[in-house]
Amino acid sequence: MKIVYLGNNLFSSCLKYLLEEGHQILRVYKNSSTHDSSIIDRLCENNCIPLHSHKPSLSELNQLISQGTEMFIVAEYSYLVPVTKVKYAINIHPTLLPEGRGPTPLPYLIRAPEYSGVTIHKISENFDSGDIILQSQVPQSTDESLTTLMIKMHIESVKLLRIFFENIDEYYKSAKPQIEYSYWSKIDVSKRVLDWNSPINDIKNQMRCFGHLGLIVKLDQELWVTSHLEIIDYKHNLIPGYVAFEDDSLLAVNALDGIICIHKKSIFSMPM
Repeated sequence: MKIVYLGNNLFSSCLKYLLEEGHQILRVYKNSSTHDSSIIDRLCENNCIPLHSHKPSLSELNQLISQGTEMFIVAEYSYLVPVTKVKYAINIHPTLLPEGRGPTPLPYLIRAPEYSGVTIHKISENFDSGDIILQSQVPQSTDESLTTLMIKMHIESVKLLRIFFENIDEYYKSAKPQIEYSYWSKIDVSKRVLDWNSPINDIKNQMRCFGHLGLIVKLDQELWVTSHLEIIDYKHNLIPGYVAFEDDSLLAVNALDGIICIHKKSIFSMPM
């Protein structure tokens, strides 16, 4: 089948699967260069697939359809893809729709694991609103983080896509419309800022919600990003935010009811 793929690293397992199955990928569109697309870049380079980072226009997509494209697959893509007359047009979304429409659902899912899953749905005129084709729940562990959940989504998405390809016409025709839904807005960067006056359990949950993306910490009036914290409960009468210990490799800072240890190799200056 001739396919146009639009997406980034999260669901890159799906692009790899399509190539392994012998489908002809006419073109790949990725998000802008500021997003992580390293896996997509390598797959396209190794398989001589034209790769673009601009938003495709309707006329551009129609031209691809005239060249024999039968399916558009959208997977973690920033732009709304126009509705066309292509035979199949699907989006892969990392929640159990209709709950959790929106661009950054994974941090929300850490606090709402009941909606954790993968949905394949038809592309429509609005983001994440098309008829639901297939869904698969992705169970979470008690210590789940954004990072570990992302890897689960990476694995489960290709399982669901494989099922879809076993009987495309039947699944596509039997898709069910979404009725009531919830929308989860884009996470503001302020949600990643660590407050030394917060309870330790809140900081632990905050770290789980952002995983390898890291938290933002304020040290000596400068902002830093760290993705590796050791957090421990500890009753003390020390002032939150003050340094309890520092050497060449380790920094320990007082929190409200605990200590947070930061490995200096894991921190870098916050981009401005």
